[in-house]
Amino acid sequence: MMWTDTTHFYAATDCKYLGKPCPAAERMIAKLAEAMTKAKPLTQEDFEITGTTALDGCPRNCPAQFVASHDRIRLFCGVGEDAPREGLDRFADAILSRDGTGFAASRLDARPCALMEALPKSAEARQAEQMMAL
Repeated sequence: MMWTDTTHFYAATDCKYLGKPCPAAERMIAKLAEAMTKAKPLTQEDFEITGTTALDGCPRNCPAQFVASHDRIRLFCGVGEDAPREGLDRFADAILSRDGTGFAASRLDARPCALMEALPKSAEARQAEQMMAL
């Protein structure tokens, strides 16, 4: 699934348990995007937030790992803090990136049940949307 808001473009895979994108994960990535937008004027370009959470709005109460920077936000559902991020990023790149290369999910210690990504809109994209709304 793909969607947009005023600041970001979003992409999400279906949760392997729900058969659709997780609503709790959608809310989490939107809040991360909002936080990063608010932090941008006060932080350096290399500012990054990483952490883990429990998606308590999810019927399974999944653990999730996230990484948020001004360039990209990713949320990996169903994996805990000890899952190596490098493998998770390579897995996400293979699925979500145009330039992604193949990656065998069997090589992951912990495979996410879903993942989401948010990419910031450029100033030009936001301006074009505002012009179209007029």
